[in-house]
Amino acid sequence: MRAVIRRTHPWLLVALAAGCVGPVVQSGGLYRHRAHGYAVSAPGGTEGAWARVEVEGATLAFRSPQADTVTLTSRCGRPVAGVQLMARHLLIGLAERNVVETHPVAIAGSSGWLQVVDTSNAGHPVRLKTITLVARKCSFDLVLAAAGPRFAEVEPVFDAWWGGFHFVTEERGA
Repeated sequence: MRAVIRRTHPWLLVALAAGCVGPVVQSGGLYRHRAHGYAVSAPGGTEGAWARVEVEGATLAFRSPQADTVTLTSRCGRPVAGVQLMARHLLIGLAERNVVETHPVAIAGSSGWLQVVDTSNAGHPVRLKTITLVARKCSFDLVLAAAGPRFAEVEPVFDAWWGGFHFVTEERGA
């Protein structure tokens, strides 16, 4: 199953627009992006620790012991569109996709957009859950990629992770 998610990364990178990768600093249990003015903790759960990993185009990424992956991409300083349009951009490049769910959500005191999408990689089912936020002249995309059968197990971990995303105004720079 790990190989399925690892092989997923090339198409996931297409779905995630390459953003400006800024300095993310770990302070205690939080990862802070000073220039973009936000903080989030590492995902947690009963299945073991999620390790920080590098994913091209992502500002911050973690992988579970079972190879589920969450990423956060932040882009600032460029004109951004509305939150629904920005969320739809994540699906560009997915040849095969079935949108399961899409609706507004509250994130970091603002209105964001949630999508759940079924796709496949090399014949293996993959489910994506994305949360998109447009705020402070920036866009933020938080994404879960899990093998279809594992999705229900890791979705609560992802929901708790993105639910902890918040702005840290005193550190906001450029």
